[in-house]
Parts: sequence; C-alpha cells; structure tokens
Amino acid sequence: MKYTLLLASLLFVPAALAAEPHKTDAPRTTPRVEVQKAEERSGLQNVLDEMWSRLRQYGPKLSVKETEKTTVVAGVRGAESTASTLTPYWKGDKSRDPAYVAEVNAFNGAQTLAERDDYPGAAVAFEKFLKDYPASSLKPNAEFGLALAVSGTDRAKGLAQLKTFAEQNRAHPFATDAQRAISQIEKLR
Repeated sequence: MKYTLLLASLLFVPAALAAEPHKTDAPRTTPRVEVQKAEERSGLQNVLDEMWSRLRQYGPKLSVKETEKTTVVAGVRGAESTASTLTPYWKGDKSRDPAYVAEVNAFNGAQTLAERDDYPGAAVAFEKFLKDYPASSLKPNAEFGLALAVSGTDRAKGLAQLKTFAEQNRAHPFATDAQRAISQIEKLR
C-alpha cells in the first residue's frame, strides 16, 4: 500500500507540475521527492503470521452451507417412496452437535484474535479453551496457539511454552513449526 502511494506520487506530481502554467518571473523548480523504506515486519512476526495461517488451515471448519452439501439419492427397487427429505448421517460428523460447535467456535475465536495481532486476548482465549475443553481433540493445537500468542508479547515465556510443546508433541504436525519459532526467538535474544 505504501509503495503504491509512493509510486502514484512519483507519477502524478511531475505531471501536475508540468500542467501548471509556467510563470516567467519565478524560476521553475523540480519537486523534491523522498523515497522512504516501508516499515518491514520483524522476522518473528512473519513466522508467527505463517504459523497462524497453517493453524487456521488445519483447524476445524463448520461453515458448510446448504448449497455446498452433496445430495445422494439411493433407493431399493419396489421400495415405497416417502415425501419427507432424508438427511444422511455421516460417521464422525459432529457439525450438528451443539457441544462440538461451541468447542470449535471457542477455538476459532481465539485464532481470530491472534490473526488480528491481539496476542494478549488470544492468549486469554486459548487458556480459557484449554480450561473449558481439557479432553478436546484440539488440545495440542490450542497449546501451540497459546505458545504462539504468548510469544507475540513475552518472548521468554513463549519460548518456554514452545519448547514444552515441541517436547510433549514430537509427532504432532506443528512440532517442526514450533522448532522454527524457537530458533527465530533465540536469534532475537
């Protein structure tokens, strides 16, 4: 965005000055253009952003719209037809279970806070999730999210939590991501 505005000012300022009528009594000056380097995000912030994206990608999703559902028609020859619509049940589908929906919404709410760079709020939300759902299948993901959120505000405490996560969840898909975050935080010390 900053580069776009800078580019626009470089293109349009000289054109606007050229369009002005030239005054004969004052010398014409070329406008002074300063190029400023846009503020870059820190290496840790880039790693955190990438990991939030991965956590979101592998996280649970409940946003199945009615138009996205697949309709399957099955029947038995000679079977009597009914006017009611059958709703198939898929084994393992918990999207209609209110407790599961509340659990997923709590996890996704914490994730959303983190993606908005509200790390203190995300840390509180992930801690609440871990307290409210201690037997959740999302517990390792929430522990990883909590460690990332804490890393955004308190590097030393976040580093300790990431190390604990990496030791306790060596086979978890985010174990290598935790190691990357650990190395990035250690570089900044």
